[in-house]
Amino acid sequence: MSGLANDSFQVISISGGKDQTLALLKSGEVLGWGGAGSGRVTPPFVDICSSFKAADAKPVFVGKLSGCSNISAGFGVSLVVTEQQQTLIWGFCQVGIGGIALFSEEPTLINGVNNISKVVAGQFLYAAIDQAGKVYTWGLNTDGALGRPSAQTNASPEAIASLPEIQDIAIGDNFMMVLTKDGKLYGWGSNSAGQLGLGHLRAASTPETISLPIKINSIATGSTHVLAVSSEGKVYGWGSNNFGQLGSSAHPYIDNPKLISFPEKIAAVAAGMHYSLAMATSGKVYAWGWNGFGQLGLGDLKARNTPTRIPNLSGVRAIAAGESHALAIGKGQLLGWGSNESGQLGNAVIKQMTPNPFLAIA
Repeated sequence: MSGLANDSFQVISISGGKDQTLALLKSGEVLGWGGAGSGRVTPPFVDICSSFKAADAKPVFVGKLSGCSNISAGFGVSLVVTEQQQTLIWGFCQVGIGGIALFSEEPTLINGVNNISKVVAGQFLYAAIDQAGKVYTWGLNTDGALGRPSAQTNASPEAIASLPEIQDIAIGDNFMMVLTKDGKLYGWGSNSAGQLGLGHLRAASTPETISLPIKINSIATGSTHVLAVSSEGKVYGWGSNNFGQLGSSAHPYIDNPKLISFPEKIAAVAAGMHYSLAMATSGKVYAWGWNGFGQLGLGDLKARNTPTRIPNLSGVRAIAAGESHALAIGKGQLLGWGSNESGQLGNAVIKQMTPNPFLAIA
């Protein structure tokens, strides 16, 4: 296994959760920073109110993982796809999820999900996509968030039979959004802010199609809002807009997909609790919405209701959003900004209001 001293890591993807950060290395190993779900082994009882310690800013290798292909950091719980296409889970959770009663920071195998290509961790809600594009969901079934019939409030992994072949999935607060191989969207679960994009506020317990005029390439979900990038580099948003996270100040929520204006083509989006990020094809990054921890990276704590370019940040090739911290893979550096209350951004300050490098990368 690699050492940590003076190494320059090859990071291929990043993921942000409640207060943890994960980085997947080319070797298939996983690095973690922050609190629960980071892979930092702690005593059996986790003090979730404990103050940040300097030692917590150092990254750790998660378990003895190698050959991994996909990662996802959720609400204190994280998932990974192993070399054998199996799914492992670790972190801290107040309830037993999907048959797992006791959580640990040591990765544990989830039974019933095999041949997996992608995993997504939410809050008490999880999903995986297998090699054939079939979606499995498990966890709390509030508002029909599992998208399949289940008599259990807290259900074990099962497939959603009604969906076509899926390439991507995103999880918000008690809802899910999936992207099909042919660029269409389906959503289900809670719809209290119009986050299903169906033109109303009624929940859906089974997948429903979202009407969009164009093929979609990628999606992201915040707590109660959704962003989607089209094949032409345009961005659509819907759901909660209380903090301007949909790029306007006109309405507290938007229940149909709405075009968000940018001065250039967008390659990818990310969404945190009530804020949004977009990475342009040029490598520039835009931010808007809630900014209580400086997670917009603009040097202050003021919310924005229009996408605003983050100064002095360019050459970015990937972005990710945690609950209240943001991440980017830049030129030779892994950067982070926003909340650092659990050391999820390394040795940054508690509220890091501008992008700060915390890992040298190749």
